[in-house]
Amino acid sequence: MGFRHVILVCALGLGTGETALAQNAPIVLSAGTDHARTTIPVSVNGVQVRCVLDTGASTMLLSQDTASMAGVTALRAVDEISPDGMRYTGHAARIARLGVGGITVRDVPALISSNRSNAAALCGYGFFDRFPTLIDRDRSLVTLFPADAALNAMRCLRVDLSTHVPVSTVLINGTPLSNVVLDSGMSGGGILWNGALTKLAHPLTPLVTTRYDPDQSNLSCGRNAMAAFFADLPAAFVQLCTSATPPAGYDGMLQTNLSTVHRLGIDYAARRVCFS
Repeated sequence: MGFRHVILVCALGLGTGETALAQNAPIVLSAGTDHARTTIPVSVNGVQVRCVLDTGASTMLLSQDTASMAGVTALRAVDEISPDGMRYTGHAARIARLGVGGITVRDVPALISSNRSNAAALCGYGFFDRFPTLIDRDRSLVTLFPADAALNAMRCLRVDLSTHVPVSTVLINGTPLSNVVLDSGMSGGGILWNGALTKLAHPLTPLVTTRYDPDQSNLSCGRNAMAAFFADLPAAFVQLCTSATPPAGYDGMLQTNLSTVHRLGIDYAARRVCFS
C-alpha cells in the first residue's frame, strides 16, 4: 500500500536544546510533497535540503548523506526504532545552525539515521517545538508562527507530548482508540497493534487477502478502515497494517494526511494538533 515507515520514536535522551523562540510574525513558505507528506526548504549548517514535516519523528533526523554534506558530526550510538519493530543503530548529533524562513536556530539535537528508507531530512520534535506550524495542503503552503485566530478556528485534539510525538485518541471504524500517534510523516494509512483490534466495534475489512509485507517484517498489511479525528466529522478511507507487537510501544499510528484533512495545525506550546 505504499506504506512509508518513517516514524522515528527513540529513547535518545538528546535533550531539547534551545526552545521557545520569541513570537514572530507569520512566515509563509512554499511547500512540496513527498509521497503525500509535506516538505519545506531548510538549511543545515548552510546546506539546502528538503525536510519532511514529520510529527512522528521524536527528534530532527538527517540521513547519513545529508549529515556528511552538512558537516554534522556523529556522536554516541543510539537505538533507532521503526514502527515495524526493526531496530537500527543511529548516532546522536547536534546541528550547529538550522535555518528556515529567514530564521536561524542553533545547537539543535538531531539523529543521524542508518535507516535508508528515511528521507534526506525529517523535521520532527526539535522543529515543531520551536516553530508552530500550519500546513495548507490544498494550496501547498506552510505558515510558521500562524496567528492564534487561525488555529482557534480549527478543530483541535489535545495531545500528549511526553515522548516527543503527539499521542491522542482517534476513531477507527467509529470506535475511539487511544494511545495513537498522529503522524504527519506517514503515507499509506497507518498501523494498529493486534491488541487494539479487539476494541473495534466493527472489524477491519481485508482488501482481498491480507498480505505479509516483506519490507516490514512484523507487519501484516492489506486491511481497510474508516478513520476520523472527530466523531461528528466525515471519516476517510484508509489502508492499515497490523502489528503483532505495539508499534514503537503505541497502540497505533495514523497518518494525518487523510483525504478529509485540508489544513493541519501543529501547536506544541498549547499541546494541540488541529484540523480543518
